[in-house]
Amino acid sequence: MSKNMSEKHHIYPVVMLIITALYICFIWWHSTLNADQSTIESTGVLLAVQNFLKAVGLNAHLTDYIIRKSAHFCEFALLGCLSMWTSYSHNKKIIKNLMPCGFVCLSTAVADELIQIASKGRSAEVLDVALDFSGALSGALFFIVIISIIKLVKYR
Repeated sequence: MSKNMSEKHHIYPVVMLIITALYICFIWWHSTLNADQSTIESTGVLLAVQNFLKAVGLNAHLTDYIIRKSAHFCEFALLGCLSMWTSYSHNKKIIKNLMPCGFVCLSTAVADELIQIASKGRSAEVLDVALDFSGALSGALFFIVIISIIKLVKYR
């Protein structure tokens, strides 16, 4: 392996770690928003989603609650995918990556809820930790499926 390829091989895991860490910071920053700021944001998303659904001919009744819970799930699905990708960039054995990924995601979810306690007008919910973690597991499984498909196609 050339020196240039070797350097790229060592930089890639570090880049993935930085991206994942920055995303965790984004999640935690988002939890520092007070209740009014959070409501304004989720209302804006709710209106945008409703307008999109109407534009494509669907008439679905969405609520602020559905948007907030969906946001929890999706936010942590991306974290699950990123943390698996980061672990995979360090170690290509998928099964060995599940524990570190799960630990990072669960710790992030618990810390996320604890941060919300300190945010004016917000609270911590055990249900949200469970929802966050299920989103993270879904994201991790999505990554595993994609990597498995890539490996299957590559080695055929």
